[in-house]
Amino acid sequence: MKNRKSGLTAVVTLFLITAVMAGLLALVNSVTAGPIAAAQREKTERALSGVLREGVELGEQLESFPDETGLVEGVYKTSDGYVVEVTPSGYGGEIHMVVGVDGACTVTGIQIVTHSETASLGANAAADNVAGRSFREQFLGAGDQLAVTKDGGSIDALTGATMTSRAVTQGVNAALACAAALEGGSLQ
Repeated sequence: MKNRKSGLTAVVTLFLITAVMAGLLALVNSVTAGPIAAAQREKTERALSGVLREGVELGEQLESFPDETGLVEGVYKTSDGYVVEVTPSGYGGEIHMVVGVDGACTVTGIQIVTHSETASLGANAAADNVAGRSFREQFLGAGDQLAVTKDGGSIDALTGATMTSRAVTQGVNAALACAAALEGGSLQ
């Protein structure tokens, strides 16, 4: 009888500890969810304006847009083209990026908003300056389908991060294809 009572006491104690911890986690989540979401929105808004050329204004978000790749998350009209949000899959997971495309369907800028890539390897895709230049600079002005050099293209992959480089290239290609379709054309 004593063993049964001590076993029941242990179960009740464990249940109470678990319930209290779950309540504390829920409280922390409710307190931090708003500021985290606000910080994420601010980061995305900075990225949206960061891919525009000087003097180009960001317009409204389009409600519908072409997306044959399944990577396009959103499209904004600008005074000179589009800003396209894409989420290709890299080595460490989804890469949320924003690509500016002008009216001639060429890349005006790329910003990586969030990623889970390996530090010092794939994470360098988001860095502004690695070995004297930005990985993203080589996409500027591009208007055709792109590929990394290992796949016969012109994009130099990041050292040790070919999967990330391919994912960023895939995201840029999806943005270009979406913008070209919106302009009534297609990519070469």
